[in-house]
Amino acid sequence: MDRNPHVSTATLRGARAVGIVCAVLFFVPTVLSFVYPNAFLYAPYHRVYERLIGAVLAGLAVSLLLSLRDPGRNAAVFAVVGLVIGTLDAAILYTLVFDSADIAHWFIQVPLLTAVAAVLVLTYTRLRRPHPVVVRVVIASVAVVPVLLFAHDLATRVFLRP
Repeated sequence: MDRNPHVSTATLRGARAVGIVCAVLFFVPTVLSFVYPNAFLYAPYHRVYERLIGAVLAGLAVSLLLSLRDPGRNAAVFAVVGLVIGTLDAAILYTLVFDSADIAHWFIQVPLLTAVAAVLVLTYTRLRRPHPVVVRVVIASVAVVPVLLFAHDLATRVFLRP
């Protein structure tokens, strides 16, 4: 029984193009944060956290680029990177709503990350046929992130800062 059905050449080419474009887009926040920090960073600025998020985005970009040699076999990389970016986007949305971050994030960072996550997940579904339960788990995990962040903030206020 063949678990990996044949994927057309056009789909593989499209997946490679998506991987390259998304990998390049992961460097956009890092580069543009020098020009317009309010759209990508959060005051008060912490260099350590800025480096950490830059390293995560760079690691995701390299993962995508490494998966391009055989996108059919490495389709899960598209799904995992899309999930990571989706949860990052949900965390940013939480920060915008509850921590009063700069409004520029709504117009630059949120649409960028939402588009990248959606394109990666759609590409994954073209390369593989995901099980419906997996799709539901991914959607639920992204939707639950803000709830977990709220619970963390509440616990911090109650137990650590009386």
